[in-house]
Amino acid sequence: MNGLRASPFWVRWAPRLAVFATTMGIAFAVAYWWQLTSTGGEPVDVQAYWAADPNALYPSGDNWRETGYLYSPAFELVVGWGRLLPLEVFVALWRGLLLAVLVYLAGPLSLPVLLTIPVASEINAGNIQILMALAIVAGFRWPGAWAFVVLTKLTPGVGLLWFLLRRQWRPFLIAMGVTTAIAVATGVLWPDRWLGYLSLIGGHPAPAVSPWYVTFWQRLPFAIAAIAVGAWRGWRWPVVVGATLALPVFYWISPSMLVGVLPFVRAAAGRWLRGADAGIPLRPQASTETDAMLRT
Repeated sequence: MNGLRASPFWVRWAPRLAVFATTMGIAFAVAYWWQLTSTGGEPVDVQAYWAADPNALYPSGDNWRETGYLYSPAFELVVGWGRLLPLEVFVALWRGLLLAVLVYLAGPLSLPVLLTIPVASEINAGNIQILMALAIVAGFRWPGAWAFVVLTKLTPGVGLLWFLLRRQWRPFLIAMGVTTAIAVATGVLWPDRWLGYLSLIGGHPAPAVSPWYVTFWQRLPFAIAAIAVGAWRGWRWPVVVGATLALPVFYWISPSMLVGVLPFVRAAAGRWLRGADAGIPLRPQASTETDAMLRT
């Protein structure tokens, strides 16, 4: 038997449906942005970035978590300008950026993704995990993007293990070189801030919090395993999974970072549709072909 062939109708209409779904996602993103901007929402994280005192980013003693600013001083290059604006303006711009990145990553899946609690809450709070997802995806083409991951939440940088396991030395060295250059430059500018940051991460281990109460060290083996499997098979999407599991604190909005898997899913679906359009039988393919679909 020749196998069951794809229907030309749905193959022909799939791109149009994708455009329609993406348009609906954009419309919903704009509506959600307007709703949050009109009501204020609860921008707890982005407000913490805006309200942080550049001269005292890292409180000492038992007050270390009060500011919500737990990233390296290099993060000031990203958010420092925002303090020149009123809080409401900065929050609106920041949420708009997060939504734009989300639509870029999710494409036709933007609407259902925005309806999930972790992603909707991430946009509301104004955290950086969607930006980190973008940096990881971009990091396969521009390895220097990994600097954003390492210089913010640090531990998801374990994803760089993928390059080492695959003996891709050049992108690994570029990622580490850009990260080091930014760290050194900001260290020269703000040595006191860096001392405060190093004291913070060295003296206060990340807590296990609600709703899962799982520590970083409990999650790390699973993160490394995901990355190792991805390196073994040549898959990139497990790097996003591993980096998500390696977040310093894992709580209810943390899974929002998994939106970084979606570009690889979309690429695989596109290749599958092109194969179906060419009349390739829709039966189980050889493992090498399946593996290729999961690569970029």
